[in-house]
Amino acid sequence: AGGITREDALNHMPDGWRFKHQEHITLWQQQVEEDAQEQQEQLECEKVEKEAKEQEEQCEAEKKKSKINDFDEGAIVADIIILYLSQYATQKIKNMEYIELWYFSPDRCRKVAITSRSTSDTDDTYSFAKVNGMVALKMIASFKASNKVLQDHNLSWWQFDLAKTSFLIHIEKGGWPEKHQKLLALFFTLITNHEHCMCSCGEKTLLHYTGFM
Repeated sequence: AGGITREDALNHMPDGWRFKHQEHITLWQQQVEEDAQEQQEQLECEKVEKEAKEQEEQCEAEKKKSKINDFDEGAIVADIIILYLSQYATQKIKNMEYIELWYFSPDRCRKVAITSRSTSDTDDTYSFAKVNGMVALKMIASFKASNKVLQDHNLSWWQFDLAKTSFLIHIEKGGWPEKHQKLLALFFTLITNHEHCMCSCGEKTLLHYTGFM
């Protein structure tokens, strides 16, 4: 007969087993590679999603940050605050004439600044005045003294101390002679550092002395 013999079948059995075994190994390797590739793709996808989320969170954080204005690096900031004077006080400084320190006190300057558009102190009304032998128009506010002015000796020590500093700043700005500025600065320094400041009535005494000077 033409069929396979038992002996031939036994001889072919190892070959069949090896073929099946190799086939299983090949399929297993393919599966391992596919699983690894799938895992790598998943990791890459997760990485992209994470980076996108971090970028979005960073953008949101930037939006929530307080905006800060730009500034000029070369700009110079003044180390003093020049108080706003009345027209009357400004004119007195310009003419280098005596004027009470009360006009330079912070309270007075603050009121002038607040009411500068409505009070008679900044009224735009003009009147005739004689200047250097000639008749000229001048603002009434420039030669109208306040009816609330306090003499120097009636100021509090605190008012006097702040007002004299403002006064010295304005006479420098007004172009007073340097020797006058130095003399006045020295006078005020000696007054405010006098030993009588430690006495019970020393400050009042010094204010009266300043008023006479």
